[in-house]
This record gives sequence, C-alpha cells and structure tokens, in this order.
Amino acid sequence: MQREALRPYVRKWQDGELGARADIAKHLFPAMVTDNVRLFAYRSPEYVKDAGTPKRHGKILAALRSGQITRSALSHPQKAIFLDRDGTLNVEVNRVSSPDVFVLIDGVAAAVRAINESEYRAVVITNQPVLARGDCDEATLDAIHAKMDTLLGREGAYVDALYYCPHHPDSGYPGEVAALKIACDCRKPGIGMLQQARADLNIDFTQSWFIGDTSVDMRAAHQAGVRAVLVETGKAGTDGSYPDSPDFRFASLTEAVGFILSNKPLKDKG
Repeated sequence: MQREALRPYVRKWQDGELGARADIAKHLFPAMVTDNVRLFAYRSPEYVKDAGTPKRHGKILAALRSGQITRSALSHPQKAIFLDRDGTLNVEVNRVSSPDVFVLIDGVAAAVRAINESEYRAVVITNQPVLARGDCDEATLDAIHAKMDTLLGREGAYVDALYYCPHHPDSGYPGEVAALKIACDCRKPGIGMLQQARADLNIDFTQSWFIGDTSVDMRAAHQAGVRAVLVETGKAGTDGSYPDSPDFRFASLTEAVGFILSNKPLKDKG
C-alpha cells in the first residue's frame, strides 16, 4: 500500500475520529476497507503475538524463556490437533451450503482458543462434497469458512490451517460438477489432506491427534497414525461407515481438548 493512501486514516486514528480507544485491527482497517482501500497482509504460521499490554508482554517473555517460541518455528516438528468440521465444530445440518446455516456448537470457540494457547496447531480437515454435488460454489464455501473464522475470532480463537476435499466419487446428482466427480486420495478416510498439512506445517503425526464425529474420521486418523478421538456431537460415530473404534471418546470438543491438553494418562471413557 502506498504511504499517501494510508496517511489520512492514520491521522483520523491519531485525532480520535475512530473512537477514544481506537484499535488498528478493529477500527482503522475496517474504515479503510469501507472506503475500498486495498490492504495486503502476510500470514505467518509461526509465533506472532500482540505485546501491547504488560500482561501480554509477560506471557510472551514466559513463552520465550520456556522455549515455546523456538519450538513454534516451522524448522521444528509441530504437534497438531486435527479437527473435523461438520458435527465437530459446527452443528450438523446434512451438508452446509450457505453461511446462513453455519452455527458453531456451544463451547467450540473456547476449545479452539485453548488449542491456540497451547503448543498444538489447530488444523481443520473436512470433506466438502457440496462442491462436487453443485450445492454451492467455491465463493460460497469461502464465505462459509469466513463466517467460521469470524465466529471463532469473536472469542479470540482461530484455526492455523484449513483443508477441504471438493470431490465426491458418486454421480447422478442434479447440477453436479463432472470434473469433481472423481475418486481421490484427499477425501476422508483418505489421508491426502493430512499429508498436505504435514508438508505445509512440518507436523509430527506421532505427537498429533484427530478429533471427529464419524467412523470416517476415526479411519482417517488410524491410517495416518495419529490418535483418534470421537466426540458425541454431530453423528457421534453412528454413521457406521467403518468398523474403526476411537482411541478415546468424549461428549464434546471441550472435553476432548481438555483431555489432550491435560497430559494425563486417562483411559478411554467409552
């Protein structure tokens, strides 16, 4: 962005026109977007924190002294909690094809925030046959995921990465997209998406987990060699697609994440 384009907005911010306690991200950037100013950003998967208050600065110092910042560098193998989307993060409605029907399950944002505050990466792995079936296009799916990011962000949570498979092997649906009607290695229980995440984020599968609500998720976890956790939201494992049993079973994402982050050798609850 050219400096001259930024200058009047900085002046408004300094003069208090954006509010007495104006924030760059919450007030300055939205004002610029409203005026159709182009913003450019670099998204880093490594340790980036706001040090704007003494409390935040203290947390960063603690992270530096403990080695957490060093371990977050992608030159070091990363731990991940892979998350299914439908039925695990959001309410299951049998294929979400519009942002209007995307609703986070109660407690999910707090659970994802807990992952963010740990040394695990939060990585969403989701089959989205709505594209192959013609139920929605990529722009709509992007809008759905933008709503997910917004709902999580309102509670201080975020996902480090999201991967989706657009394919579906079966034909015969009105409006289907023929090019996406293929058998692939990314559609769960295939592990193509997990392998891509491993390559992008240097993830160590032996230290990682997969949380989902179906036997498809459990099969994918087992095939990748990560620990499989079933949550009793969404389909709660009743899909019957595969005989795979979870390594652990919990009522909700909140309980599942709490167990993983507790580092306690708890036995399977079911």
